[in-house]
Amino acid sequence: MTEPAKNIEIQSVIDTLVKKWYLVTIPLGVFLLIGAWLYVVLPRTFEARTLILVQPQEIPSSYVQSTVGAGIDERVRTLSQEVMSRSNLEKIIKDMNLYQEQRDENVSMDLLVASMRKRIDVVTLGGARGQTSSFTITFRERDPQVVADVTNRLASFFIESHLKLRARQAAQTTLFLEKQLGDLKTLLQQQEGQVEEYRNKYMGELPEQLTSNISTISGLQMRLESVQASLAEAMNRRLDIQRQLSNIETDQPGATMSQRGQRMAELRAQLENASSRYTAEHPVVKQLRQQIDDLEKQSADGETGVTDPHVLELRNQFATINMEVEGLKADSDRLKERIEYYQQRVENTPKREQELAALTRDYNITQQNYQRLLDRLYEAKRAESMEMRQQGEQFRIVDYAQPPEIPVSPNLIRIAFVFLVLGLGTGIGFIVLLEMVDSTVKGIKQLEKWSGGISCISAVPLALTPADKRKRKMRTLMYMGINVFIAVAGVAIIIYSYMNDITVVLPAKLPF
Repeated sequence: MTEPAKNIEIQSVIDTLVKKWYLVTIPLGVFLLIGAWLYVVLPRTFEARTLILVQPQEIPSSYVQSTVGAGIDERVRTLSQEVMSRSNLEKIIKDMNLYQEQRDENVSMDLLVASMRKRIDVVTLGGARGQTSSFTITFRERDPQVVADVTNRLASFFIESHLKLRARQAAQTTLFLEKQLGDLKTLLQQQEGQVEEYRNKYMGELPEQLTSNISTISGLQMRLESVQASLAEAMNRRLDIQRQLSNIETDQPGATMSQRGQRMAELRAQLENASSRYTAEHPVVKQLRQQIDDLEKQSADGETGVTDPHVLELRNQFATINMEVEGLKADSDRLKERIEYYQQRVENTPKREQELAALTRDYNITQQNYQRLLDRLYEAKRAESMEMRQQGEQFRIVDYAQPPEIPVSPNLIRIAFVFLVLGLGTGIGFIVLLEMVDSTVKGIKQLEKWSGGISCISAVPLALTPADKRKRKMRTLMYMGINVFIAVAGVAIIIYSYMNDITVVLPAKLPF
């Protein structure tokens, strides 16, 4: 017959617990005494905490915009790394004479710094809209006064480091903008020089001079038309005079102009034309005057010419009109050259406009960037001045750390709870284990279940003999004695440890 599967019932466990109570009381007493002893011998750890408030800048940001762009959380993390750096913590250890016993034992400073760093906590606290409005600095150590002093020292380092960080960032921002502004100013001056050089080089062909050039061409064309009209009229009059002289020559052959007179008229016309072009000191003008003077002297020495007054008058008019024609031709050529010159300016204006637009576009962009950067530099200088006067965002200590009176470790409630659970769990575990290995029948119901459902007609109770009763009583007294011994021994050990101030430093950190 196969043995039926073993099922553990709650009632059976309870019955066993009542009968074998010592399986619970002994481990429970042992664990509770161990917990009480640990509470006595474990070193007391005190904790001090200070609250630092993030105070906004005094001047509204609409007037002066801060150049420190990092958020509070990021700055607190940065400052935490700086404050809890090896150099800073080593300085605190030496200045406040911390861990003197370990230092006397030549414990490495790196280990001491690492141990101290583990005892420091920085926690940010959120405010409105999820932004950090404050944070706390917590330090744990065995001496209450040392804990308070170190916590306040760390808070002071945070405030000093924050002020230095903001001032340094503001100064670096100003220096960076000044350097960028200097480079941009050099570029702006170069581009400004290029534009000015281009304007000077192509003066008269610039877009803004187009209207003036067209107006000048119109004026010159009107003058040219007037000169050409006068030239045509003068040439007509010259033809009339030539015709009259020809008629007189036909009637009076001796009345023609002498060769010397004709030469003098030509020279005078040339002198008139040269005088309009050159100054009186010009070699050509001087040479023409000298030739005219020589011819006049020869005429005064006895040249016989025509004595008819009408012929002389016509000759004088012919010489005058010749000079007028030559002068008008010279004026016409000059005006044509000027018109062609200004027309060339007008034709070059579109090309100059495109080239100048390319130069001025880069110059205008650089000028706009320079102005924007200059405005930012002024804002950065105002922000730097605000930070130097400590009117920007600051950290302010709300509550200074005070020497704590109650240790945070070991925690009596946690120790009691942990070892109570361990004691009860161990005892109940023993009972459940016994139930699992016990194959005896614990009642009628269990017997009927094992027999396949056959009803039990009657049951005979267990009859104890006097010897069995004495054995049970002795066993009960023995277990009670064991419990009393454990209690007495545990209390004695606890009192001894307390009286002798025994301290046990565990290698691992316990959850209490």
